[in-house]
Amino acid sequence: MDLRFEQGRFQDARFVRERVFMDEQGFKDEFDDLDSDPATIHVTLYRDGKLAGCARTFPDPDHPDEAGRWVFGRLAVLREMRKEGLGAALLAESERLARASGATEMHLHAQCSVTSFYERAGYVPYGPIELDEHVEHIWMKKPL
Repeated sequence: MDLRFEQGRFQDARFVRERVFMDEQGFKDEFDDLDSDPATIHVTLYRDGKLAGCARTFPDPDHPDEAGRWVFGRLAVLREMRKEGLGAALLAESERLARASGATEMHLHAQCSVTSFYERAGYVPYGPIELDEHVEHIWMKKPL
């Protein structure tokens, strides 16, 4: 299996996010201003030359006084490419890129149904469970 990561291919990331979050999961408000922020790092993953998944990470705009605090999210792998460890690979690559850009701590707003995935990667939950549209989420964090 040949894996390749790319940065800045937002149209590919948009395709994956529309398929996973909108078509499969029913989210309506998938895109926001952070997608066009120059500080946002969009990562796309290709398996054997085919688009497989995406993620994004960026400095936390809600905590500008904490320069090392970053946010990870929009991790999505196309249905036909799941169960191959690609999500973990996207997370690790995003963490690497964030560290290289000065991140010292990563935060994410995880769907409650996948918190065990993030816990295996070293994240711990904090705060209350919240609804993002119709899906329960919880904040998680990890030092980098």
